[in-house]
Amino acid sequence: MTGDCHVRFCESRGVRFPPATSPLCEEFRLYHNLYWEASKSSFIKPFEDGTSETAVEVSKDLIRIRTKLLRQYQAARQMDLLLFIDSVRYAELVDKELPPDLELTTGDLRATRHSGDHISPPFTRLLATKVLPSPTIEHCGIWPYENSDEYFPDFIIGLDENGRDVRYSCNPDALANYFGANPDAPHYLTPVHFRKEVLKRYYDASELYEVSDGMLQCAALWSLRMDNDHADRVIVFLGDLGRDLPRVERDYWRSFNIAPDSKMSETGYRRAILGEFADPQSADLRFRAGYDQFVRDWPIAAGWSMYREPVGPDQSLLKQVRLPLDDSENEFKKSIESLALLMCDGLNDADLNARLPKGPTDERSIGKLERWLTQEGYEEVARDIKLLRDIQELRSTGVAHLKGRKYDAIRSKILGTEGGHAGISALLSGCTQMLDDLVRFAITKESREPNDGEEDLGNRRSQS
Repeated sequence: MTGDCHVRFCESRGVRFPPATSPLCEEFRLYHNLYWEASKSSFIKPFEDGTSETAVEVSKDLIRIRTKLLRQYQAARQMDLLLFIDSVRYAELVDKELPPDLELTTGDLRATRHSGDHISPPFTRLLATKVLPSPTIEHCGIWPYENSDEYFPDFIIGLDENGRDVRYSCNPDALANYFGANPDAPHYLTPVHFRKEVLKRYYDASELYEVSDGMLQCAALWSLRMDNDHADRVIVFLGDLGRDLPRVERDYWRSFNIAPDSKMSETGYRRAILGEFADPQSADLRFRAGYDQFVRDWPIAAGWSMYREPVGPDQSLLKQVRLPLDDSENEFKKSIESLALLMCDGLNDADLNARLPKGPTDERSIGKLERWLTQEGYEEVARDIKLLRDIQELRSTGVAHLKGRKYDAIRSKILGTEGGHAGISALLSGCTQMLDDLVRFAITKESREPNDGEEDLGNRRSQS
């Protein structure tokens, strides 16, 4: 950590201090909102844009603190920093000539040196104290003295008469609006187009980011409204790029910026321009909404849970379901994998077993679901079980294992001549239809006596 201050600390009986009793000042930790990362033996500083950095490294006999953070804390407290030096050096030869004693005071440094020749071996000891005065309060790094955001790069907003890109700053204060500001500038609501791949980094870090219908969100730190109901692009208003997108993200988005050659999706236009409620049309967004609705409605309608509640890393599975962002095989695999984990592996074997007579010893979850649906008289057993088995077969032949010779034949048999995007879209639409039909079947099943919860559910779904 070049340029950082080093602060040595003592240990008790050779055991490293745990975080709870670390000699790091608690006020300093709270001032910078640091948290302990045991795997790195460090304190981490999070930032409002979702990024983070190592702020303090704790080793066996050393604490290293970033100079910037230490100086900001000084500025906030208006306290001087004292550096103490106690250095002892021994002479290798007894008859070596030792330097004379010294006392020195210059500015913010005071030092004394003493040489002892009556002790074997002879030595020199340097004692010094250096005072680092606190910076002015303006350097504290927090409101109202935090660094202002003045980086607003240009984005492509159109083409001129010669087909060349027309660019303009995303600074929201420099754009026109409906109240007469900057009349010669592009409007705040100018659509800016991006390739769909811009969302990949956010899907892949689903523990921090969530890509939902019309929204990209980074935990509770920031969010960006967008039109992601397009098949091959994402559209964001020019002013929102400067107002809502963190500074460190703007260059990343600019690398995916393309010239506009189509209109906003109908969903995006109705929501943003007309102020209307509109359901998404994209198969992945519809599936996520349908799956989320199913796991809430099915236990009320049927009295048990068809799908187990995800735990641990699987809690983000639904957020990872997406149409392929490009034509690569890797994107196709990710879409199949997340869909198979949710629709096939997530089936609740325990609740299915409790509602079925004993079956074959090697019966899998899909087979159990098929027997139960047949037992209950569900009309779409063949359609839905085939869908689940197709998803499972695509996963097992091309995702979970090395692709064999039959993979291309199986993919063509299941998806036909459709490419990855169209094929995944068809599978997602089929799953959405299956989940919706299952809930309707459970609600309208004549052999069940409705209770209050089921009546409420039926009324709610009929109204929607």
